[in-house]
Amino acid sequence: ITVVLFGEESPRMQQLMEEKYQQVFIDEINTKVELMYLPWTENGAGGKVDLMIASGQEFDACIVDPTWAASSYSKGYLQDLSDVIDKYLPDWHENMNATAFDAYRYDGGVYAIPIGNKPTAGVYNTVCVRQDIMDAIGMDNIATLDDLTTYAEKAKEQYGLYATYELADAAYIIRGTSDRNLITVDKSNLWIDQDTKEFVSLVDSPEFEAAVKLYNNWYNEGLIPKDILTNTVTLPFQANMSSLMRGTCGTTLIENEPGLQTVVPEGKTAEYYISPDKPIYKNSYENTAFQVPVTSDKADRVAMFVNLLQKNTELANLFAYGIEGTDYELIDGKVSKINNDELFYEWMIYNVNISTPSTAYTDEFMEVYKNWDNGAKPSATFGFNIDYSNIKTEKAQIDSVWDELAKPMLAGLKDYDSNIDELRSALKAAGWDTYVAEIRKQYDEFLANK
Repeated sequence: ITVVLFGEESPRMQQLMEEKYQQVFIDEINTKVELMYLPWTENGAGGKVDLMIASGQEFDACIVDPTWAASSYSKGYLQDLSDVIDKYLPDWHENMNATAFDAYRYDGGVYAIPIGNKPTAGVYNTVCVRQDIMDAIGMDNIATLDDLTTYAEKAKEQYGLYATYELADAAYIIRGTSDRNLITVDKSNLWIDQDTKEFVSLVDSPEFEAAVKLYNNWYNEGLIPKDILTNTVTLPFQANMSSLMRGTCGTTLIENEPGLQTVVPEGKTAEYYISPDKPIYKNSYENTAFQVPVTSDKADRVAMFVNLLQKNTELANLFAYGIEGTDYELIDGKVSKINNDELFYEWMIYNVNISTPSTAYTDEFMEVYKNWDNGAKPSATFGFNIDYSNIKTEKAQIDSVWDELAKPMLAGLKDYDSNIDELRSALKAAGWDTYVAEIRKQYDEFLANK
């Protein structure tokens, strides 16, 4: 089988694919695996992979996310994998959660095989802050937007840091603005009430007003940078330019702290839920899966391949870290890398049920990480993906309005009272009602088929 990945094949990966890995594939599943690497810029709908499928170029699998998969399904590019899922994923079913398939279900079929098993509850609903600053200013918790403001003010006063380069519609901000449980439907103005399943136009909501006025106050206090909308630094928080950013499922120690510590060696991070008593929701189980194009006749072999990547600890470590003693060593039951060449993506392989953590992560962290999803509920949009084909014109016009009129308000640069009427009128003129009606229709069909 030919498997498409993104990035560049490292020298060590090339060597292992020719030797150890290839022998494992042959011994375990009687299959030779060839990798085809494409630039990361080709990852996603409309890229080279779609062109390869459309032109009939032969390959058998490629990683995909739910948004891309929904687009590919609508174009008829993907195979229904229901039969091979039942037959060829015995270890996958032991070590994964079958609910992960829900993000790739369409009209009764399953069109990708998820890989990796990591916490996803409350993604972006926590705020990530500098724990070293928290300790220094004597704060032990952040539970409200008032707490967050106090932290941001003291971080600016004592350390010269701006609060954030993220906009006021960040999920952790909206979470703190009311008692409602809202989650985005279309990544911008359309949200849904988790309890009532009512669609909510964010700009017409009290949550939007509260969020914009919070940022207006922050901007007036000098907590928001004047270049917030033109900043070109990818991760200002890691660059020691801001004191807070969105959190990612308890993984700040993995995602943010190493980068921060290259600038501030003593820097520590932590995540807090604003309104911690509110429910926590999972909008996905995994963002990564393997698609099989309709042009392949080897779906069974692809399923065996994915099953092997998630079979057990020994193989998960082999594919992510290499050969013990040569590429890594185990110290007190944790992985310490000798070779830093990327092999199979560690983030893709990692499965809390079988993978071995790195020495960078304490036992206390791993205990929190493994149990992060406990008590979380599936969100009202879990498994729902929008097909924009019928509303692509409206979407383009709405996105343009959002960039021009909404973002300056959400950045704190423009006040709420003087600008809200113009924003609402512009969205309506851009086709907002048609846009919402089409997405609502798709959502109702999604609920009917669940």
